[in-house]
Amino acid sequence: MNQALKRVLLPLLPVVAFFVIWYCVIALFHIPNRVFPGPEAVLERIYHGLIKDADLWPHLSQTLQSTVLGFLLGTVLAIGFGSVLAMYKRVELLMYPVVVVLQAVPKVAIAPLILLWLGYETKSTVVLVALICFFPIFVGTFVGIRATPPVLLDLFKSLNANALKLYWHCCLPNAAGSIISGLQVGWGFALVGCVVMEFIVGMGGAGFLIDNSANSLDTTTAVTAMVLLGVLGYVGGALLTYAKEKLVFWEGGQR
Repeated sequence: MNQALKRVLLPLLPVVAFFVIWYCVIALFHIPNRVFPGPEAVLERIYHGLIKDADLWPHLSQTLQSTVLGFLLGTVLAIGFGSVLAMYKRVELLMYPVVVVLQAVPKVAIAPLILLWLGYETKSTVVLVALICFFPIFVGTFVGIRATPPVLLDLFKSLNANALKLYWHCCLPNAAGSIISGLQVGWGFALVGCVVMEFIVGMGGAGFLIDNSANSLDTTTAVTAMVLLGVLGYVGGALLTYAKEKLVFWEGGQR
């Protein structure tokens, strides 16, 4: 089998197996759609919601927009802070305990405060998403830069490279794989944070759709929104994996 075709088809096998098990469980125990819908009902709702009636697009696009903006903001802050703390040990001694303490505070607990400060708008969701996805990206950056081989650092210093060149040409490439791994974890966290904030705000998005549909006993729409969120999570992770293979080509099997 062609290698590219194999890479596309193999990840789909667990998905197909999941849907088959899901269908068998629903059929075996005769679970009605109002309690938990079968895969055929969810697929039909996806068809109507995304293609025929397109009533799911506004909610899905709102969630995607808030997640991407918050993820980008969290990524910039995390890579910036992680780089500075890893490059300068004095800054690490001052700021690392602060970062750890802030990470220990449950982000869901401060969501009402964010709403109080920023209002019931998209920017509140963006800020919460950025806070939630910050730490795994920060750790990936910090650990990756600190893992730079000392022999490379000595080589650059022997060539009189300044701090910026040392960071850009030596430390950052060495940390690239670790940073993208942090991004993959952070993307999943970003979706979770966005949905949680939409639960609280209640002004649109996939989280609002799940909460509103569950309260109105429309379990098919609620489960459909969950499935679509899973698709967004998978696609984002796959894109980051592809980016890692292309950008960090010196790691893994292509070394």
